[in-house]
Amino acid sequence: MRNMTGKIAALLMAGVAAVTLAPSASAAPLPNFRIGIQLNDGGCRTEFGTPQFTKFANFGTSATLFASDLNRFDPDCARIFLDPAFGGGLLNSNVDFRIGGRARENNGSEVGPVVFTDWASAGGGPTDPMISDANRFDPDEYQLFLETRPLPPGAGFSDFRFFIFARDAGEGDGPVQFTPWASQNGGPSGWAPDPNKFDPDGYVLGLEVV
Repeated sequence: MRNMTGKIAALLMAGVAAVTLAPSASAAPLPNFRIGIQLNDGGCRTEFGTPQFTKFANFGTSATLFASDLNRFDPDCARIFLDPAFGGGLLNSNVDFRIGGRARENNGSEVGPVVFTDWASAGGGPTDPMISDANRFDPDEYQLFLETRPLPPGAGFSDFRFFIFARDAGEGDGPVQFTPWASQNGGPSGWAPDPNKFDPDGYVLGLEVV
């Protein structure tokens, strides 16, 4: 597997640039939200699985069901969702959060560890190592986690978005795909394949914070 150092540095540089494109930092309230994941196959073209979502952040820590492509075998692409609450509910001002995930294959017989980003109040960042199953090879299903806690004293953030990219041994990393910003009402990321759009070994998720 590639060393994460170069990728993290590139993402941090992209984040610096992206902050200038994000809405300006303010005290404006952000939407209550949940995270989700969807997978497909055929090089991002076929066998679209059902999206799976956590509960909304204001309800505390939660996890999605395991998500897969339609045949529950070796998906090629994934995307994540920053999904705002229906009806415009707002995120509680004292909520801190981080996101994470794990993967499995062979009907759950090979389950990988849960891997998290850093907390939003600490600046977020990528999951390291990547999210994969126990043997770190072509997982079939993925599960996401949304963990919450009270904001530490004096901490805060004004906006955030998520990102995802695929990783494959021998192929390297695929393109980084971002969700819209929370202040722009979120939404799904683009589809994230590895370079050859075939059976990645895992995914890196990330949280970018302003």
